[in-house]
Amino acid sequence: MGTFSYKKSNKLSKIAMLISSVLGLSAFSAVAAEVVDEKITVTGSRFDRTAEQQLTVINTIEREEIARLNPKSVADVLEILPGVSVSRNGGAGQSTSISLRGSNSNHVLVLVDGVKVGSATLGTVSFNTLSPENIERIEVLKGPRASVWGSDAIGGVIQIFTRQLKGGEWFAGAEYGNNDYIRGSFGAGLTHGEGSTTLSVNHEQSEGYDVYNGAEVENDDDGYKRSAISLKGSQQINSNWQALWNGQYDKGNTQYDDIYASGSADESDYENYLWNLATQYSRDQFISKLAVSQSRDHNENFRGDDASVPVSIFETKRNQVNWSNQYLAANELTFTGGIDWSNESVQGDYAQDERDLFGAYALVQKQWSKLLAEVAVRYDDVENIDSEVSYNASLAYQFNEQWRLAATTGTAFKAPTFNDLYWPGSGNPDLISETAESYDLTLNFTAKDVRAYISVFQNKIDNLIAWAPTGEKDDYGWDIWKPANINEAEIRGVELSANYQLFNLDHQLGYTYLDAENVQTGEQLVGRSENEFNYMLSYSWEQFDLLANYHYQGKRYAGNDEFFDATHKVDLSIGYQLDDAWSLRLKANNLFDEEIISAQNYFSPGREFFLSVSYQAF
Repeated sequence: MGTFSYKKSNKLSKIAMLISSVLGLSAFSAVAAEVVDEKITVTGSRFDRTAEQQLTVINTIEREEIARLNPKSVADVLEILPGVSVSRNGGAGQSTSISLRGSNSNHVLVLVDGVKVGSATLGTVSFNTLSPENIERIEVLKGPRASVWGSDAIGGVIQIFTRQLKGGEWFAGAEYGNNDYIRGSFGAGLTHGEGSTTLSVNHEQSEGYDVYNGAEVENDDDGYKRSAISLKGSQQINSNWQALWNGQYDKGNTQYDDIYASGSADESDYENYLWNLATQYSRDQFISKLAVSQSRDHNENFRGDDASVPVSIFETKRNQVNWSNQYLAANELTFTGGIDWSNESVQGDYAQDERDLFGAYALVQKQWSKLLAEVAVRYDDVENIDSEVSYNASLAYQFNEQWRLAATTGTAFKAPTFNDLYWPGSGNPDLISETAESYDLTLNFTAKDVRAYISVFQNKIDNLIAWAPTGEKDDYGWDIWKPANINEAEIRGVELSANYQLFNLDHQLGYTYLDAENVQTGEQLVGRSENEFNYMLSYSWEQFDLLANYHYQGKRYAGNDEFFDATHKVDLSIGYQLDDAWSLRLKANNLFDEEIISAQNYFSPGREFFLSVSYQAF
């Protein structure tokens, strides 16, 4: 999990933190007003579920809220959620890591419209390549869900759904801001018989700023540009059969700093895509869906001012077949199950450059009056590595219309990447999968105008892959280091979320307390904040709307006995509706110009302003 340092906090302070969080949740029960809309999610089981049917913590962010946030990256959207921590190597176009509940960034499974994305060489996802303007909804599932989705879901699952419009609806927008930021976007919905298709296009670019503050590196602006096209549609063939399709294409360029001033690469081109074709059969209480998809992650690194520097190319291609089924039996009994197959291939001089992964899963959910139970089990076989059996068991009790208590336990795993196994000269083909076992206890409260929960969780991760000396020497007498399954970590925490209305204002707050430690040393893990807090306030009056967001991130260990200071960041968004279709929005990021460092010597942008105009026809 990286380098480790400062000692654990006093246990009494942890208990006090938990008690105060519980009291805070109880205080919200005194608030009352209009009804909160029901949320439908699919990530927990691959099929539509209401909040009452979910036994894991799932946060959702809808298109309307994304528009008011006016984010410059997907990380800007995710950061407002409790249990989600973001580390940036600069601004919107730079490398970004997302951690769920203190897990590693490569312990998060990321899906776009049900298709797994990311690099099989690095094991991570380039969030900086995804355009927020092409997103309809994001679902973030907390805790392991390998029993449904397979490898990578140790910390949780992030599923991104692309824009979807009805026939005849369309939108267009333009934006300008600091560092010569420019954005243009367009989308339209087309009706064809008993179906529709949405096309969304977005382009944005920025001259950027100098993201790295090292003493001997390039003192130049590090800009970026990215373009994205997404297509999403469905066609009702008859009363039982439906065809579905979606695709996304992302292309762009990112400039960064050669931090060692070695004359190596300082610029990167990427070209990623995915497509998915599916058919769904529905009859009475039975639904069956078969999907065939492909995703590619392609990246080229080079020296921007020296064409003689060779290009390094990293490419992952993933072919996938998914068959999912759901049957609603009598007496509130639901059966879900399916089969997943995928083939991952990489480009490069690897001893093995492709592998097959096979998984089969089954989930049963049963309701007895106020008691809801769920059991899920999955078998995965990863070629040339090992096989894993994962499970989830959950139980929830509905005390009354407002209060519900849910308990969950489960296991998860992360298969080694191609770099871990086969990187020329340093891979270790004897690696096994990282494994995890977790526990979660969540108290939910829902009233007329408030939805809140408090979740206490623990996640123990074994066989973590880290670099270690092999005991051998190279030709020059230096120790040979290779990846090995040597580390263990235990992560405990409290997560609190509340959405409520008070004094005609909408309030949304999230708080996470985290104790993430190295089991062997008792020291805290690098990059984790013990305390992280987000508060968002919004208000609408006639043609105006206002959104203010405050984010606090506590100090984090940075390695080498150094710490990143705690940071306070305030963003402000003001919208004005000119008429039914036209609107203006002014966005201020980091309003008080806070110096924010989330990775060593990498600075986030200072104060930024953006002005956008948009048109939406319904």
